[in-house]
Amino acid sequence: MSQVIADWLRNEFASVPDVKSAGVHLDRSAIFVEHQADLVVRTWMGSCCYVYLIHSPPKARDLRGTLKHNSRSGVGTLFVVRRDLLPENDATVRINDWQEVLLTLYDRWIYSYILGDEGLSLAQVNFTPAAIEQQYTCWTLPEFGIENVSVRKREYNNGLRGTYFVGDISSPAYKRRVNAERVHQRFHYRTRYTSQLPDRRANDDQLMKYYQLIGVDRNASERDVKAAFRRMALQIHPDVSALPRVEAEQRIKALNEAYEFIKNYHGWR
Repeated sequence: MSQVIADWLRNEFASVPDVKSAGVHLDRSAIFVEHQADLVVRTWMGSCCYVYLIHSPPKARDLRGTLKHNSRSGVGTLFVVRRDLLPENDATVRINDWQEVLLTLYDRWIYSYILGDEGLSLAQVNFTPAAIEQQYTCWTLPEFGIENVSVRKREYNNGLRGTYFVGDISSPAYKRRVNAERVHQRFHYRTRYTSQLPDRRANDDQLMKYYQLIGVDRNASERDVKAAFRRMALQIHPDVSALPRVEAEQRIKALNEAYEFIKNYHGWR
């Protein structure tokens, strides 16, 4: 099946005007190769890009190692992930370490391939920061296809930290569509392709209420919130409180709810 997908993708690349050749022959300038790319794409501009099909969850360090190795030879890297390894459309999730590497590499999107009832297709899976910190809402636009191929040298100061040659297959027009969709999401518009994001103002109002219930101010650190929660819990817990048991149980339930909301809002564990 891997070879079938690679052959299909090779034909997709071969039909792009920017592409001079697409095959499995490695660049001879690479003296030593630690890994085998699924596809090697060369453009008429003289650039070379290694394409890797990801069929199972990779390790973040392996992705970084591949990027570093290829970049030493001036070769671009493009990862294409099996779609069902990524969150479903409209899902709001925490991303794992290897997904974070790819999101940093490609400006908050990940390229994927889909094997469906109608055959193979490509998708650009986008991730928009959600109202809760460190969480993202996943979404796609339809009709994605390879319209051009480029390799760019890019410097990263967060997450990856380094300078890498990165392969890209999104056309400028498609990127404008994605950016327009992100603007719509930022202002909480409901569109054909995404659901409305949570009301941030309502979350902020609830957050202030819970901060007051725990007894700390809005700028309290994670450590201060945790300490205040524990002090309050020791005072009102039904097993130790002088309050009637029913009232104590209601208050400890409200306190736990407040603490969990604050933790989830900030992404604290």
